[in-house]
This record gives sequence, C-alpha cells and structure tokens, in this order.
Amino acid sequence: MPKTSKIHSTSSRPKEVTRSDNENLVYVCCRCSKHYKRQKNNFPASQSPIYKGNGGYLPICNECLEELLTHYKSVLGNEKAAMKRICMKFDIYWNTEIYAMLGNEYTNASRIRGYISKTNLIKYVGKTYDDTLDEEKLTFVDSGLTDSESAEGSNEKDKTPIDESVIRYWGLGYPPEMYRALEARRAYWMSLYPEGTVLSTGEDAILRQICNLEIKINKDMAADNPIEKSVNSLNNLLGSMNIKPSQQRDLDDNYIPFGVEIGKFEDDYPIEPDPDFEDVDGIHHNIMAWFLGPLCKTSGIKNMYSDLFEEELKKYTVQRPKYEDDEVAEDSDDETAGDL
Repeated sequence: MPKTSKIHSTSSRPKEVTRSDNENLVYVCCRCSKHYKRQKNNFPASQSPIYKGNGGYLPICNECLEELLTHYKSVLGNEKAAMKRICMKFDIYWNTEIYAMLGNEYTNASRIRGYISKTNLIKYVGKTYDDTLDEEKLTFVDSGLTDSESAEGSNEKDKTPIDESVIRYWGLGYPPEMYRALEARRAYWMSLYPEGTVLSTGEDAILRQICNLEIKINKDMAADNPIEKSVNSLNNLLGSMNIKPSQQRDLDDNYIPFGVEIGKFEDDYPIEPDPDFEDVDGIHHNIMAWFLGPLCKTSGIKNMYSDLFEEELKKYTVQRPKYEDDEVAEDSDDETAGDL
C-alpha cells in the first residue's frame, strides 16, 4: 500500500491537490494543474526575473494563492506572517508599508492578490524578496547588532515607531528600516561638522540626496547591479557640498598657518597705532635696549641698538662725587711731580 502524505494543522506544508485533466489548454497552474487560456486575471504578475520566461507571471493561479494564504494563516497565526511567507516562496517584495496600504479595501479572499498588485506600483518596480533581505540586513548593520543579536531584537525594533519629524524630513512612503538607515547616514555626515552647525536649505537638500544615494549604491552592490551612474551622481553631490576627497586635498595643500597669514597681512597693511599706545608696557623698548643692545656691543657692532644700550646704561651709572679736598690733593700731587 503506497504511503500517503498526511498534513496536520500544525504543519507548514500545504495540502496536495488533484491534477486537472484539462490537457488541451495552454497555461497550467504548477500547484493544481488547472489549465487557462490566458495568464492575465488568472495568474498574479511578478517583478522577479525568475519568472521572466513565464511572461512575467507567477506559475501558480489566483485560487491556489488564496488557498495558500488561508493555510499559512492557520499555521502561523496571523495574516501578516502568512503573506510574508508567500512572498518568500515566490520571490515577491515584502514591505510592511505595502501591507498597511491594504487596510479594509480588500476582502479576506483577495487580500494576497491586492498585496501583489501593489508591489507592481512604479515605486516598487523591480523589487523582489532579495531587496527585502538587503533592507533587513542594512537595518541590522546600521544598528551595530551581530547576527544573533539581530535575530533576538528584530521583533522589538519593528515595533518601534518612527518619529513624525523624521518622516516629514525624508518624505512619506519609506519603510521603517529605510528611515532608520537614512537617519544613521545623516548622523554620520553631521558628526563631521563642528558641533552646533546648521546647514543652509540648499546644503540640507543635497545631504538628503547623498544619504539616499549611499544606501542605493550599497543595495546595488549587494545585488551585483551596476553602480557607475550612482557613483558619478554621488561625486557630483559631494562636490556641491565641498566634501569631495579631491577638494579636501586641495584645501590641505593650500593651507596657510594662522601666524603666517597674519604676517602677510601686516606686510601689506601694517597697523600704525597711536604713539601713546605703541609700547605701553615697555616690552619693545626693553628688548631693544637690554637684549639687542648688549648683544651688538659684545659683538663689536655699532648700530642703533648699541647706542640705545649706552644711553640706558648712563641712566644707571654712578659717578664718583668730587670734593674740594680732592682738588687740593690733586694740585699738590701735580706740583710734587713737577719738582721731580
């Protein structure tokens, strides 16, 4: 007796279906084998390159897709987790923002089709579940968590609301992990400026574009997509902010110390102070008289400094006083010397 697969309610494996006998029709559902004359309105459209050869449609019909949603809801306990599981299976881009768009607009049976239709909006064109993985990984990297820490803390982080001021600054429509990544890049760039720096309106707009481009480049690199155009755009934006590496090198090469700059200014535009304030504390005079003067004199140099030193020295030189007795004594000495 052949073994049969018994699917319990606790299993995540969906039940098998009986193959259809409609052999003459063209498009076949890979799950139920039901045949359809056309794909449109019978199969969900897909952004994944995996299904490009299938006309850009999933190989599973709408009916089976709704059955899978019902199955995973009973297994996982909620619709959101069930939809994410389906997105993972069929390489569909998953984003909580898209899920929030559904609201009460769709009935329970067609909500999965409503979700897939919204992933085909222009804003999400080309995105697949690989982009979902990249965005989740980027969130963990920006938060500085290890893989084990991210697995433990991801649920709590998803529940953390994004501040309204952050949403107003970056604009509506981003998933929470994107807002966190953008804020992380913005904080990095602002840390390079002096504390308290306020950017102008134009600089602030350029900084927003820089942060967006950096994240886009990282995602394209992870997906092995070309990044040359994005890198060129980023370099142009960095040039507009004067933070391009080549500009920084030019600034370093042309750097002039503050003292040298002051000296050049004094040579071209010397300051001429009031005579009463030229040398209030006498430092300039003392250096010329008591430093340069003795230095020149001991070196045998006759100049204004040595003369100034002599003049200052006379002020402090003590002359021996002359008395009348000294004059008489000098005269007698002169007479005695004459007799001899």
